[in-house]
Amino acid sequence: MERTRVRINRTRVQINRTKVRVSRAQKNTRNRAGHSMAEFAAALIVLVSFVFAPLVNVSIVPIRYLIVQGAMTEMSHRIALCEKRSEAYSMFTADPWFNSILEKCGVNISNPKLTLTIMSKDGSSKTTVNNGEPVPAEWLPNGSKEPSLYSMELSADAAVPPLFSMTAGLPGFTSPITLRLHTASQWENFSRDPLTTAYFVNE
Repeated sequence: MERTRVRINRTRVQINRTKVRVSRAQKNTRNRAGHSMAEFAAALIVLVSFVFAPLVNVSIVPIRYLIVQGAMTEMSHRIALCEKRSEAYSMFTADPWFNSILEKCGVNISNPKLTLTIMSKDGSSKTTVNNGEPVPAEWLPNGSKEPSLYSMELSADAAVPPLFSMTAGLPGFTSPITLRLHTASQWENFSRDPLTTAYFVNE
């Protein structure tokens, strides 16, 4: 009987030792899992903060650039459809549609310029006429230069910002990047004013 009791006690001791080992192993496993989760969370924060967020921030710049470039192209086309050249300049400076597109995109325009460029028939020479200047007689539709291409050219400096920007920083990443935009559309009205007999392109 005593031997049996001793064996039972030994068995109980071995079982208890096994339970202790299993408990320690489980605790170590939980600690390792906890450390892994903490490390994964830290790595995820770093990845989002320093990789994904900057990429999203920068990716807005080309989208805004395409929107503004498209708006300028549409604006130049509208200008080219005006009856008089003076009306084209007025539309360029006061059109609410163009200004509203720029405000929605958060883009600031500076140094806007609208000019009439005239090219000769053979393409060997051309001239530029600014706002308020008359078209030289030789460059009129019936002039000696035999001009064949009249185009209203619109250009401006556009400060295109990323999604989140500051006044100072790396252009395109943390501050606006300034781009020179240019677009042109052919002038379409070559008729004369019935009252003055002058070409509308020269009024």
